[in-house]
Amino acid sequence: MLAPCTKLSFDFCKNPRSRLEMMNFLQMKHNPTFRVNYLNPLLEKGILIMTLPDKPNSKYQKYVVNASNL
Repeated sequence: MLAPCTKLSFDFCKNPRSRLEMMNFLQMKHNPTFRVNYLNPLLEKGILIMTLPDKPNSKYQKYVVNASNL
């Protein structure tokens, strides 16, 4: 399996993207697998940041590349 950073293109995430948009980009359908293997590691490393950090479970939550980590 490729590293999450490799598969989830930085160019794709320069614009805020929803979890569903990222899953479609990776052609994934299983939400728990995506969260555990891709989304959570990128958030923990600070590579991706939430657009609504005070509301992590919001249906309007989007994720974007953290410009300060590039």
